[in-house]
Amino acid sequence: MRTILISLLMVVLLLPGLLYPGNLLADDLSANPVAKSDSLKTLEPEINNKLLAVDLVLLTVGVWAPSRILGTDWAYIGFNTVKENMKTGFVWDHDDWAMNQWGHPLHGGQFFNAARTNGHDFWGSIPYTMTGSMAWELFMEAEPPAINDWITTSAGGVYMGETAYRISSLILDNTASGSERTFREIGAFFVNPIRGFNRLVTGKSNGYSENPDDRMPGYLGGQITAGTNHVANGTDLSNSQAAYLLKLAFLYGDPFEDLADPEPFDYFTLRTALTLHGKFPLIHEVSGTGMVHGRKFNHGEDNRSMFGIFYDYDYFDSRIYQFGGQSIGAGIISRFNQTAPMQILTGAQLNAVILGGSNVGFETADGRNYNYTTGSKFKLFAMLDHRKYGTFGIRYWIYWFHTISGAKGDEFIHWAQASLNPRIYKKWGLGLEYTYYLRNSYFDDYPESHLKNIELRTFVSYKF
Repeated sequence: MRTILISLLMVVLLLPGLLYPGNLLADDLSANPVAKSDSLKTLEPEINNKLLAVDLVLLTVGVWAPSRILGTDWAYIGFNTVKENMKTGFVWDHDDWAMNQWGHPLHGGQFFNAARTNGHDFWGSIPYTMTGSMAWELFMEAEPPAINDWITTSAGGVYMGETAYRISSLILDNTASGSERTFREIGAFFVNPIRGFNRLVTGKSNGYSENPDDRMPGYLGGQITAGTNHVANGTDLSNSQAAYLLKLAFLYGDPFEDLADPEPFDYFTLRTALTLHGKFPLIHEVSGTGMVHGRKFNHGEDNRSMFGIFYDYDYFDSRIYQFGGQSIGAGIISRFNQTAPMQILTGAQLNAVILGGSNVGFETADGRNYNYTTGSKFKLFAMLDHRKYGTFGIRYWIYWFHTISGAKGDEFIHWAQASLNPRIYKKWGLGLEYTYYLRNSYFDDYPESHLKNIELRTFVSYKF
């Protein structure tokens, strides 16, 4: 029943995308753990490079062909366009924020899973992601290849791909039959389409076999919330506009338990926020962090910490602000008073930004209303989690963005959120969430600017 619920939630909420940053601990670490297992290696142990080649062709030609049939300008390709692309070389394009920062990582995740679901491990799947993206940029568009597309498709695709692989593994059950088997296969297909295709052509979608011992992580939990978000005009909530938000937070793995042989993303967090009504973008937030490598240590009988290398993907888009990017860095997360009624959870992380971006409020000379940047990201979180009464959590991020394409200069983006979520009945709760956004911009050719914005959300929550 638990896995079926997860399947339904994923089908509903992961069609537009995947999820959250490294503070899902601030949602719950006390939910029911699943059976402990060794770390996941690969659920498709046999390497099938012939099917992998078919997948890569499908992910290029199959995505290009509909646009060509519809007569889209960039889809009119040939030897001359390829020759011109080679001659021109890479440029920074001016596509919209959602396409560049969200659509391309989604495509990259499927390149990643073309390899991942054909027997390659995490590290072995990354070159195929980069190569697939490079081939697309050079050969499949009648416009100069974009360096930003190649980076976001590759770097964002690693996070999108591995999380989709793991979640689809949770949904699939090779021992199921009948309608349950059908719904599981459909749910996994929506989360990970290229894996669904591969299971169909290889007969795994209706074949019976034992599930791998490492199919389930040592811990699995999450929270779904629904409510109204009031977005202020600056900091004036009395002049706010309302939007209905549906959020899903998800935690995979327990970072405080021993792992026999840790693999990348044995622990990861995800969150998505969707606007169901209101004059705001559909996808409000998609972000998350995955542990690439980590080591646990104890300090006292009830206190545990884990130091690790983390890989982050962030995407935020509201009518007022857009920011995010891919980053990697080091951090520590801790849990205190593990067996007490009130647990304390904390964490800190410092990342280098691979490629980031944020809106600037005007169109730059590059033809966009947002910059491409490098820089750094620092985040903190802390949470009080009472097993009976609920949670109170805070999280704070600060980005330093240095422009590499757009309005030259630097930005400092502060994003903070406080959430109070008392339990009212069993796993149900009522919550209040306050979000604060501040962007300080210091551009060479534009006036210094300081943008503030606040949001206030009320919601109903359910933990699973």
